[in-house]
Amino acid sequence: MPDALHTDNHVLWMLIAASVVMVFTLEAVQTAVEGAWPHQRRPGTMLPSERSAHSVWGIVALALIAGGLLLIANLAILLWKELEILGIQRAGGILLAVAWLLFILVSIDRFGIRRHMTATGLAAPIAALALLTAAIVLLSLSLIDIWPPVDDFRDALPVIVVSGPNSGG
Repeated sequence: MPDALHTDNHVLWMLIAASVVMVFTLEAVQTAVEGAWPHQRRPGTMLPSERSAHSVWGIVALALIAGGLLLIANLAILLWKELEILGIQRAGGILLAVAWLLFILVSIDRFGIRRHMTATGLAAPIAALALLTAAIVLLSLSLIDIWPPVDDFRDALPVIVVSGPNSGG
């Protein structure tokens, strides 16, 4: 078994956690698209400050998905190539986590935070979008930095070799 798959590997656990969080985020975004979230109600029933932020939360949801996929790609390559985590990846991951937490706190009304966040109007979704933009840029730059050559991908994939034109039955 490769060293990368031992249970004391922190990158493996971060990849598992990021993947699980991404599944829940996709479920939450799907619920938002269907209109079940409190801040995604029909515009006629929203306060004016909520109406102005309504469409920006949809953009935040899309940016969360993009950032999550970039984080998973970064972690998968780190695990595969057995590389150390870069500072730029840590910073991007932290920014992504903060934006995700803000998004979830606004989306779940159990804590009573949604009422305070929606009172700010566009400030909360724009702040989350700014954090996500910075996270996406940092994670994209780090992915470019660690991206292996195409030959490494070819070598990692199983290849079916056909021995001749009449083989195969």
